[in-house]
Amino acid sequence: MDDPNDPMHLHLPPSRALRSTTSRATVAQVVDGQVTKAAEFNEACPWEETIERRYPAPNPEYFTEFEKRYPPDAHGEEASSNARVWRVYRDRVTELDDDLLDGWHRTLDVLLIFVGLFSAIATAFIIEAYKGLQPDYGEITARGVVALLAQGNASFAAPLPIPSFDDVDASARVLWINALWFASLTLALVDALLCILVKQWLVEYASKQRQPTASGQTWAWRHYAFRQGLDKWGIGVFISSLSVILYLALYLFLFGLLVFLFDLDRRMCVVSMGLTIVIGSLHLVSVFLPLWFGDCPTTTPVLTHMRWIG
Repeated sequence: MDDPNDPMHLHLPPSRALRSTTSRATVAQVVDGQVTKAAEFNEACPWEETIERRYPAPNPEYFTEFEKRYPPDAHGEEASSNARVWRVYRDRVTELDDDLLDGWHRTLDVLLIFVGLFSAIATAFIIEAYKGLQPDYGEITARGVVALLAQGNASFAAPLPIPSFDDVDASARVLWINALWFASLTLALVDALLCILVKQWLVEYASKQRQPTASGQTWAWRHYAFRQGLDKWGIGVFISSLSVILYLALYLFLFGLLVFLFDLDRRMCVVSMGLTIVIGSLHLVSVFLPLWFGDCPTTTPVLTHMRWIG
């Protein structure tokens, strides 16, 4: 007697007939009301399907912008050395590197421009100030003539006094002025040299990242190693310290200027000193104010790295 539960004798839709089967030997398919053995229709058996049929490729017409830019990987290739994840990683970190390097390059360009202007101004003052370090040959000649006349008039009742040559050396004020200004100019030139070196380091770093590799995974490991090197060797801290060197050079020049004006005109010296104190105070307050107020917009990279070191 026929089994009423036998799918071979049930006029059911194909999907219900397939779900009701429990073994491969008894699987059947109902086509237009007739029972056909599954051996003749292997495609009707789910376990007989291929990977491509079970996991069909998505239709490109329905891709998002992200999927159009980064097409999905084939099934089983999601973790390969050239998978989509490595392409996404490369583009993302490249954008971050470009932003970081662009900010550093712009900072170095500003420092180089300021160093150029500052060096030209400091050099103009030094040209006049260093003359005080040289002996005044006109004064020495005049005193020599007076000494000769004094010796020639020694027989007179009131002979001329012989002049002294001990005070022909540069005064302490002249030495301080030249020391401050030469130190200021030296720091500015050293700062310019370091800026040029750092720009060369950054260009070399960018060129290394653009070199081709065998796979996207290899590029990711190489980028990670070079990027960690920037942090390990403190390139960001070093770039921030370049501005500190320039600040020091500027204040040394201003102190030398105050000494220079002290004997020339006391009123101008007082005015210059007042302006220097006000500008220096505003500068220091703007640098350290974010330590007490987190929302203060005057935060600088120097303060950020000071926090990180602390």
